[in-house]
Amino acid sequence: MRKKIVAQRAIFDQSIDQLTKLISPERILKRMDTIIDERDQIVALVHKQMTGGVSNTGSYGMSAEQIFRLAVLRQLKQYSWREFAERLNDGIALRWFTRFYSAKIPHFTTLQKAVRAIAPDTWSAINDMLVDLAEERKLEKGRKLRADTTVVQTNIAYPTDAQLLWDSVRVLTRIMERIREQLPMFDFGFANRTRCSKKLCYQITLLKGPSAKKKRRKLYRRLIKVVNEVFDMACACHHQAPDCNDLHVMALLEQLDHFLTLAAVAIDQCERRILKGETVPSSEKIVSLFEEHTDIIRRGKSSSPTEFGHKVNFVTGKSGLITQYQVLRGNPGDSELFADMLKKHTKQYGRVPDELCADRRYFSADNESSAYQAGVKRVSICKPGYRSKERRQLEKERWFKRLQRFRAGIEGIISALMRGLGLKRCLWKGWQAFKRYVGLSVVTFNLRKIAMLQ
Repeated sequence: MRKKIVAQRAIFDQSIDQLTKLISPERILKRMDTIIDERDQIVALVHKQMTGGVSNTGSYGMSAEQIFRLAVLRQLKQYSWREFAERLNDGIALRWFTRFYSAKIPHFTTLQKAVRAIAPDTWSAINDMLVDLAEERKLEKGRKLRADTTVVQTNIAYPTDAQLLWDSVRVLTRIMERIREQLPMFDFGFANRTRCSKKLCYQITLLKGPSAKKKRRKLYRRLIKVVNEVFDMACACHHQAPDCNDLHVMALLEQLDHFLTLAAVAIDQCERRILKGETVPSSEKIVSLFEEHTDIIRRGKSSSPTEFGHKVNFVTGKSGLITQYQVLRGNPGDSELFADMLKKHTKQYGRVPDELCADRRYFSADNESSAYQAGVKRVSICKPGYRSKERRQLEKERWFKRLQRFRAGIEGIISALMRGLGLKRCLWKGWQAFKRYVGLSVVTFNLRKIAMLQ
């Protein structure tokens, strides 16, 4: 059973209150604390999501308020989980902000699991609450709108075919060895091929010289042969495994089935690309066995021609508050996001913005005309490619250039998210965890922004 807040405090908690008068917390933490206390719907939403369908029996554990405050504070400070637990244990101001006071700080893995339990939809709903709060306090009126996209990387190494094949051998062999430990009498013709495949992977990676391409093809043939042997062994292990009620064995077999599917894709794409010389579409590729949801994104940037992660669309207002964010699958064009962006803004504020600006990727004649028809007074989106004389004259107008300068401000907001709140690379594993991480970063940014604007 999880409480919404810890209403009854221990007698020693008074000492923390007295110490905070001597060791005053940061001003920004005080203001964020006030906002969270005033908007108790946020904590109520977290509590409802985390207790839905759960029995009312058992230990209380951390309250929903403590978990939410932990999540925001950890993202704001960018500590590792281990360091975060140590600093919570030693820090008077951090204990006060997270409402632990004199209570014992849980293990850092417990903190990590609790924070990651908050769903992506919950973070999105919390962000909507913060946007409503900014509107109520007239910090953001929704009369100006600017948008831009960026790519948040997943936590993977730069993908190569050799590395994917080596990962397949390594993971499948490890799972088969664990199954053999649990079922010592089970014989499916196992042989360890990790040493051979690792050596071939290194040889392929380090190969240089004028004849490297020809030699690399020969090494790839040998590596694919070894990987196919391991793949056949893993298939035999999965199909011939005796029926048993051991939950550990069942979990291992489920993992084996999952990685067999991914290994089959890795082998197929390597054979098609390296041996047959085909061009494999990005939709049919995988770039990691562990973050298989990772998208291959090309945005035409010379500094980063190919990026591995997910595209995120951000929309901000004049205050710098992030009013909308959307984590996307694949690599949709920015112009495809325009209609939904305008529709959601109208739903949030009950009106379309007076002025709207974005970079050239959002441009299309339909988008521009639909915005004007909806009631937007000024749309500043540069047209890529050929421009008529009238179009060039329009883009030289003072109001058009002013809005383009305003649009450039969103670059700084995205930079602050990446550098200050860890949004350059998501270290959480899985697609749902990726959306949680982005949502937590946006909520932390907006909470701090509202605290600064007050």
